[in-house]
Amino acid sequence: MTEPPTDFAVPSDKDAITSTPAGQSQHVLVTANRYADNPRYPYQGALIEETSAFRSDVELFYDLHSMVWDAELAETHDVRNDAIESDLEWASATVPELRLRNEFEFGDGSTGSIEQGLVASSNQCSLLVRNRARFDAAHERTLFTVFNLGIKGHSHEDPNAVQAAHVVHADDCDVLTATDGNRHVAFAQAHDGSRRFDGHRIGHSGRRSGPERSAWADVYEENDGWIEETESGSGDLDAGFGLFVGDEESAEWLTAVGFATESEEKAIAHARDALDAGYESEREAFARAWREWHDGVGERPTGDSVVGDLYERSLTSLKCAEDHCQAMIAGAFKPANMTYKFIWPRDQVVVIQALAAAGAFDEARQALEWLDRVQITAGDEETSDDRGIDRRGTWWQNYYTTGEPHWRALQLDQVGGPIYAHWLLWRETGDDDVLEEHYEMSERAATFLLEWDNGYGFPRKHQDPWEEVWGHSTEGSASAIAGLRCMAEMAERTGDEGFATECRERAATWADNLDTYCFREDTPYGDHYVTAADPEYGEPAPDQRPDAAAFMAYWPWNVLDADDEGLVSTVELADDPVWRADGTPCVGRYPGDTYTPSGTAEDGGWPLCEAYADVVRWQSGVDPDAVADYVTEHAVEWTTSAGLLPERVDGDGTVSWNANLQWSQATYVLLVESHLRGEPYGLAPGE
Repeated sequence: MTEPPTDFAVPSDKDAITSTPAGQSQHVLVTANRYADNPRYPYQGALIEETSAFRSDVELFYDLHSMVWDAELAETHDVRNDAIESDLEWASATVPELRLRNEFEFGDGSTGSIEQGLVASSNQCSLLVRNRARFDAAHERTLFTVFNLGIKGHSHEDPNAVQAAHVVHADDCDVLTATDGNRHVAFAQAHDGSRRFDGHRIGHSGRRSGPERSAWADVYEENDGWIEETESGSGDLDAGFGLFVGDEESAEWLTAVGFATESEEKAIAHARDALDAGYESEREAFARAWREWHDGVGERPTGDSVVGDLYERSLTSLKCAEDHCQAMIAGAFKPANMTYKFIWPRDQVVVIQALAAAGAFDEARQALEWLDRVQITAGDEETSDDRGIDRRGTWWQNYYTTGEPHWRALQLDQVGGPIYAHWLLWRETGDDDVLEEHYEMSERAATFLLEWDNGYGFPRKHQDPWEEVWGHSTEGSASAIAGLRCMAEMAERTGDEGFATECRERAATWADNLDTYCFREDTPYGDHYVTAADPEYGEPAPDQRPDAAAFMAYWPWNVLDADDEGLVSTVELADDPVWRADGTPCVGRYPGDTYTPSGTAEDGGWPLCEAYADVVRWQSGVDPDAVADYVTEHAVEWTTSAGLLPERVDGDGTVSWNANLQWSQATYVLLVESHLRGEPYGLAPGE
């Protein structure tokens, strides 16, 4: 066996996610990872990982390990740590049933495998896992399920929340339940008509010895094939239970997980109902719900099957990431000690753009309604941030799924962007009700932008889109200009000619001064648009480096022309190995970027950055085939085993991390739509 880790949980880049688009489990979100895809880890296995319900940013459990104990060989093999080969995929581009396969080789040379399928139920709030184990030698074996409980309330809710778990022994079924007082989760299993556990344990995560040792330590590290039973526990917990299968060479069993907010009894009922329904019934309902959703969205790209497949996968991923609040989390991923399971207004803007392009107008309108709902207004109790800026009319940097603010910095693309999203949906739907319903939202945002002038004809300083620098960012300033231009068109439609004129004239002044503030010549990299002028901090110097976000000044903000001399100079620098990945045509955020898995500058790139650069190459004539090559060839090289685009790739195109970043999925949809239409989709109004 591989040397066991000292910590049960290991960071991963989350190669696949799943949820259901309808029914009681619509907001159950599950992630999975194939470690063999990432050379940073020593493992070759695939694992079902974080699972949330009711709120995407609160995990109810994570790392659902399946293990096999071979009594004859005295070996315990785990799907993540000990698999010699693995697969992880979706059933199809439109049906995100998780399918995992892990292969093992035992000490005597015999082999085995565990295959798993996972779906969320459309009938009750639950998920169901079908497990199939096969072995080529008849040894006595016990199969184990071990997992961490993440249900303890996050500190922003209740720092004193207690996570508690216990085992319920009903007449015909054993169930392991846990709660934090607000949410309940219940685990059950079924095998050959029996719903009993062959041993069970509730332990304390990270404890490797003693009576309160973790279930992980008891099963995997002690490696004796037995669980020392405990019935209950409180604190930071993990848990596990066994299934004795004797010397059978194959076994099939179900693992059901039920969720509820009402009561423990309701969570148990949901788990039992999933077992009663059976996997095939639950899978068919799951697949039907997904087919109906895709059928209702609109026509799909035809012709290139690879493009159509990745397009469908990107749309499926966007829908999977939709939270109960009807906005999309940025990504089901946790680099280091942070998480992407928050909602960024900027990301919603790009998602709305993609949804509108794909014809998913229901989801686009819901996301716009979310933006309206969480905007900072005069009625809010606290409207000033830590810089003392009165933020009325803007949005906080990102939000918990409850609408509670998390980070609070001012980013102008999260002020101008929502105005643009409103304008785009109004234009694309042709529905003046859309204009009217959110007009006050956009008017408040535009009023803030007008008041954010620095007195010299340009927007005052703000945080750059990468959330690292305070200064005059190229992209943020361009988004503010675009927002005012969008507002001018909407104001004209309502008859407010005075406000329209004020917005349009301010936008023109700011656009005239963009080069003065944001373009630099003779830097160490050449002539280019920068991350941010007059920065307070940053390394490499943000006013002396080219930046991929600057390409958004053309698309979608339409402040610079694609063939603008400075923008062309910048995009030509994007072919320099100092900025782009050496082994694949993917540019990074900026040269010397240290936001990487190692925390140091690494060779690699960001697919979303390459998307914006390729639109400039395409429309400027620098490379007329840039977007076609991106959607048909390049992006395919950067996907995971489930076909999802990541936030970042290494220098050879290997997925680096965050393999379900919805911004990446959205840009793929947008590039396909732009390619098929022969022009960039969703350009903001020009001057």
